[in-house]
This record gives sequence, structure tokens and C-alpha cells, in this order.
Amino acid sequence: MGRQIASAVAREKDLEIISIWERMDVLSTAGDYAAAVGYNKNAVEVSSEGAGAIGPADVVVDFSLAAAFDQVVHACEELGKPLVSGTTAVEDKESRLAALAKRVPVVSAPNMSIGVNAVFAISGILAGTMGKKSDIEIVETHHRTKRDVPSGTALEIARIIGDATGKRVEVGRTGDNTERGDEIVIHSLRSGDVPGKHTVAFSSQGETLEIVHTAQSRACFAAGVMRAVRFIADSKPGLYNMIDVLGLKP
Repeated sequence: MGRQIASAVAREKDLEIISIWERMDVLSTAGDYAAAVGYNKNAVEVSSEGAGAIGPADVVVDFSLAAAFDQVVHACEELGKPLVSGTTAVEDKESRLAALAKRVPVVSAPNMSIGVNAVFAISGILAGTMGKKSDIEIVETHHRTKRDVPSGTALEIARIIGDATGKRVEVGRTGDNTERGDEIVIHSLRSGDVPGKHTVAFSSQGETLEIVHTAQSRACFAAGVMRAVRFIADSKPGLYNMIDVLGLKP
């Protein structure tokens, strides 16, 4: 995602990457940042220290790992920097962002793709119209090296539908729970280099309605990040998601 964001920013007239925060062990082997990611728009400061990397920036974009999340948030709190966070597999993420969001605008989303966030909005509408009387299954497919299972996107879809229908969410189906009940089931596939595919199926008597989103490349996530960065630059302090960024709330 770092490379995809760098490529996207390079095409934008009003945005620049001013600094990068990276681990020391990576810096010792990475060499020149511009050469590594193909970003030659402007000089970029590369640092292994949070204040040094975040200090010069107007907006911080974080697509790292859950283990680094608190460090990023703490650095943004200390320096009062707005944050766009696409990091997934973070437990209680909203509560851990609450203090920062009181000071500055924060955009947090499990998926920055514009299309996926349209799926979130459509899933909420369908949950209200046919969800209670439908069997609901979510299937997500990602590349074999993805760390978190299920994907944050699948969990968010399930949460939206569950909140609207009151149905419980289950991950997978085993020999003890094979009988169809009043649940939303998430199935995960890890295969090859698939950037991401999500299918949401609502099946009721005599019909099935499916929503399918396929990411052909990670460029779609980077495009959403550009929208989020521009949104946050003109927003008041608060915790926002991509539904807010794209104006998809009813």
C-alpha cells in the first residue's frame, strides 16, 4: 500500500509525500526511498523516529500493522496531526482513536476503496429491506500472505447487516453448526495474489441477491486515500469513516 499511495500522490497536483516513518531494520537495507518506490516528485525525509517523520506533515496516512498502531496514534496526539488510518486487525480501534479525534479530524476505515464503501452503504439498505427474512453469507478472498482472517472489510459488512437485523455473526461453519439458523456467516479464502474480493449474498424464498466487489489491484485503495486526505484537510475534529468522506450516509 505504501507503494500504491506513493504512485497515486505522484499523479496529484495538490499533494506531496513530505516524510516517511519506517523501521530502522528496513531503512538499513532499503537504500534510496525514491528509487525504492518510484516517487520523484519532491525530496522526502525518511526517519525511524515518529516525531521526525510526522512533524513536517499536514496529514498522516497509516497503512502499517496492528503492532505499530498505538505508536502512530500517540505520535499524532503529541503533535496534533490529523490521521487517515487504513490499518486493520486492531482491536477496539475506535476507542483507541477517541482521544485523538477530540483534537483533530481522523478518518478510519477497514477498506478505503470507493467501491467497497458503496457496498457498505448498499448492504445497510438491503439489510433493512430484506435482511431479516434472508439467509446471509459473506465470502472474502485475499492473497495468501494476508495477516488477518476474516478481513476487516468482511467484518464491517457483517457488523452493518447485524446492527440492522439483529442477527449474530459467525466465522466459518464447522460440524457443530452446519444447520442453517438466524446467523450471518463469514467464509475466508486465502489464495495466490488476489488483492481482494467480497461477495455478500441475501437468499430468501425463490431468489438470491448478490453484491460482488473485486479489487483488480491495490490502486483502488490508494484512490480512496486521496479522497480521505482531501476530506480531512477541511474537516473539524472528529472520528469519520469513508462513508462520511464519500457522502454516502442516508
